[in-house]
Amino acid sequence: MTNRKSVTKKALTGEAWLPVEGGVTAPGGFQASGVAAGIKGKESDIAVLFSARQAVAAGVFTQNLVQAAPVVLSRENLKRSNGLARAVLINSGCANACTGARGEKDALSCTQKLASVLGVDADQVLVASTGVIGEFLPMPKMLKGIVSAVSRLDPEGGADAARAIMTTDTKEKAVAFEGKINGGTVRIGGMAKG
Repeated sequence: MTNRKSVTKKALTGEAWLPVEGGVTAPGGFQASGVAAGIKGKESDIAVLFSARQAVAAGVFTQNLVQAAPVVLSRENLKRSNGLARAVLINSGCANACTGARGEKDALSCTQKLASVLGVDADQVLVASTGVIGEFLPMPKMLKGIVSAVSRLDPEGGADAARAIMTTDTKEKAVAFEGKINGGTVRIGGMAKG
């Protein structure tokens, strides 16, 4: 997610981008958390990323005919919100894939719960799940974990969120850079798994 600004190629050239700490929360206005909800035992398994204001969001989704419920819902939410988002919910340990109508209902319930706790529009919540295919989300653990994750949101919570999305990864993957665009200092941060 990023704030709406026109960025030209010229604005990005000639300036050094330097690595900074913070990962996905390095840019101002973002908070994140990662908590153990019991999906993967005692390991961290739910991450929340929250933007203090509406942010521009984009997604690249699989073209496979088999698409998990979170993929379908996030694509729909991006369309309904005209590419705006406030939060991302990611769980690990259960992919919520090949779960049919129940999986779709569970993904929607998760986005609605997060939206309710944060006080934002549910169409501006994106959701992703990674882990075991063909199993249903453990909804009581998910819903309790969402509340816990929101209570722990922190501008320095990027590393916790990066750990929570891990499955077979041996370490968390996060990066952030600071540079100049049109004379102003900006930060870009991210996290990934796989």
